Amino acid sequence: MKILDNPLIRESAFNQLRKMILSQEIKPGEKLNEKEVAEQLGVSRTPVREALHKLELEGLVEIFPRRYCLVKGVTHECIREIHLIRSQLEPIAASIAVNNLTNEDLERLDNLIKLSVEFASKGNVEKIMEANDEFHQIINRASNLSRIIAILENMHDYVEAFRYSFMSRTDLVKRSIEEHQEILAALQTRDKELVKKIVTKHLEGITEYEEVILEDMKQSLKVFDDELHNK
Repeated sequence: MKILDNPLIRESAFNQLRKMILSQEIKPGEKLNEKEVAEQLGVSRTPVREALHKLELEGLVEIFPRRYCLVKGVTHECIREIHLIRSQLEPIAASIAVNNLTNEDLERLDNLIKLSVEFASKGNVEKIMEANDEFHQIINRASNLSRIIAILENMHDYVEAFRYSFMSRTDLVKRSIEEHQEILAALQTRDKELVKKIVTKHLEGITEYEEVILEDMKQSLKVFDDELHNK
């Protein structure tokens, strides 16, 4: 772990622990000791205690008072809830973005799709994910709906935590790229209802990836369940 030197130490402790759990640098089933974590982060126990309680509210850990904190990580329920939120908010954001997207924005979206095709041919999953993120980010931010944008961007670390599972599968990447092409074509028509329909269809399709994600997560979820039952 890196030693924290940010003056906003409480937020720094929370953000770093959250990122490490979502990236599985700290894996489901691991036990966190408040004192040990504080020493590793180079801070007092108070910001660590506060960070762990915030993480428990997010459902990423479970605290057993005076014993330890058990890491849960991204669960099945978490994945479903995030997909539900995205399926409700992103179509609205995209339909409103129609009037705000510039020709330069549309050109950038087209270039991102082309880059995705290139990265897919090389099997570069990280770059595909980056292009995918920017594609959705451009559309969401063009809505100018600050609260919706904040909610969606707050979930980004969660999405990134499990997106690798389906982005590493050639058939699912191909399907995602084709659906992005459909979204761009709809945006170019400036038809709000069509855009909303196409984006909704795209996000409904993402929920079908849950089985793929869960298969990859099965072992880590089993470790957490075993630890929970043996507590």
